[in-house]
Amino acid sequence: MLAFRRILAFSSRVHTYLVALYLFFALLFVIFLCFPVSETLVSFVTTCQMLLGWTILLEGFWIVFASVYQFFYSRVMCLQPLIMSLVRMSLYFVISILLDILNTLILEGFSFGGGI
Repeated sequence: MLAFRRILAFSSRVHTYLVALYLFFALLFVIFLCFPVSETLVSFVTTCQMLLGWTILLEGFWIVFASVYQFFYSRVMCLQPLIMSLVRMSLYFVISILLDILNTLILEGFSFGGGI
């Protein structure tokens, strides 16, 4: 079971690197909102963000389920990969929501009040 815990720790490290790569693409996206760039580059970055987002979520779910499986198999719960993967998935959601709000604000502006 030690080998499984090592695989779990390595997967957690890979998950961290995926979130760091997503942060890089998020920074690129914010920079692209401030400066004029080609639509091809913007679509490439948004596609990479989408693929990384799904990969982050799937890797996080795998780590959570593997931690629970490892607990039922060996009665030892590895909390660090479990908690950290939940934190990283939450960080991904917060960043993606903030990017969407920023994108909407820059492209459509801000309006106060409703249509009467």
